[in-house]
Amino acid sequence: MNSIRDVRHSGDSSEWKIPPFWQKLNNFFLFPLQTEPLLYALVLCACSYGLIFGPIGIFVVGLGLMLAVSRYAFKVSALASRGITHSSDFRASQVDVDWKWLPWKFFAVLVVFGIFVGFLATRSLTLGVVANLVVAFLIPATWMVLINTNSLSSAINPFELLATIFGIGKSYLLLCFFLFLLQQGSPMVMTMLLKVAAPALVLPLMSFVMIYFTWVMASMIGYVMYQHHAALDIEPVQAPEGPASVQIDPAALEAKRRDAVVARLVQDNKMDEAVNQAREWLREDDESLPDHRRYFRVLKLTESVDTLADHAQRFIPKLLAQQRAGEALDAWVSCVKRKPDFKLDSAQFSYELAQQAWKAGKPRYVLILAKEFEKRFAGSSLIPSMLELVVRAYKQGLEQPMQGVHVYMQMKQRFPGHASTKEAEWVLRDELEELGTTP
Repeated sequence: MNSIRDVRHSGDSSEWKIPPFWQKLNNFFLFPLQTEPLLYALVLCACSYGLIFGPIGIFVVGLGLMLAVSRYAFKVSALASRGITHSSDFRASQVDVDWKWLPWKFFAVLVVFGIFVGFLATRSLTLGVVANLVVAFLIPATWMVLINTNSLSSAINPFELLATIFGIGKSYLLLCFFLFLLQQGSPMVMTMLLKVAAPALVLPLMSFVMIYFTWVMASMIGYVMYQHHAALDIEPVQAPEGPASVQIDPAALEAKRRDAVVARLVQDNKMDEAVNQAREWLREDDESLPDHRRYFRVLKLTESVDTLADHAQRFIPKLLAQQRAGEALDAWVSCVKRKPDFKLDSAQFSYELAQQAWKAGKPRYVLILAKEFEKRFAGSSLIPSMLELVVRAYKQGLEQPMQGVHVYMQMKQRFPGHASTKEAEWVLRDELEELGTTP
């Protein structure tokens, strides 16, 4: 297999000719048999003998095995989503430290879904069955959102899940079908093996089958994310296999080298050197988004709150200008957590962040961004639009419609004919009718 690490297409990676996942089925079934995953699986299978030591063994070893298997599965999916589909290309520098928490977050998601299904089942058996089918349909999307965001709230946010499903399109339905077949295949293989296996090999064989099918599914899900990386806002680090023309982008390679240098300085606890080096590279090219991102990330590791906030005033607009609203919102949140009174100097960018916060299902962020907006940007044409977002946040996000009504009354008085006022009126139509204030 040709390994092409740290490369970029000379054009847009969305133009890459990536074969659909159903043409790569052999690769998914062979992945667990590659050297690294195979050796790891055999070690875990050997550990399965610990299950024989009573309830404590079942709990400790069983939990450890599930955690190890799922952590590796998330790693496989995450790297595959970026084009790294062969274990020989796995590097420690490519692993996000937050991935180790994904199994716990996924378990929490399953608990939430289980409560949802159980609640509906108590009301009606039919509703319970329908809810169970819906949850099964959403599980792959949940897995993907967790990898993309590392966020539990995003993983149970229906807007995030639907955005992922629609971004993938019809392929998502086919993916669910193949995953269903794989889930059925696991117990079938176990049944066949148990008929011929020696008693002493039952536990490791059952463990291996479970591990094998889990990692096959993880590899498949990751590849589907890679196939649709543009729609899912994923930056691939490896081009498709085969003869597709790929050109090395010197700027991308240099960015990776600089990231590694700063990461090494941080690991060696040389924070001042890391900050100075990142700042020096940024001074060389203030238009470089990777340099801005690197400087911002290293500043987050320091106590330089004011410096972080000052840099964010330049970094966030650059992200928004390049259609990276999600990353821009994350950067803003990082600043607000460290400096609660942090505010962007631009009305336009503040409004764009509020829009992104609303789309992401975070109405409280909308309210924070809208606070003192009118006072700071008096006369701005965006004030009515921002107030409309506030109304939506109160009514549809926080379920505090009367707060929204209060904001609407101000809009009606100050911007009576504005389109945003009319939209706010429609959002609050039920409340306004009850109050007898509809025109």
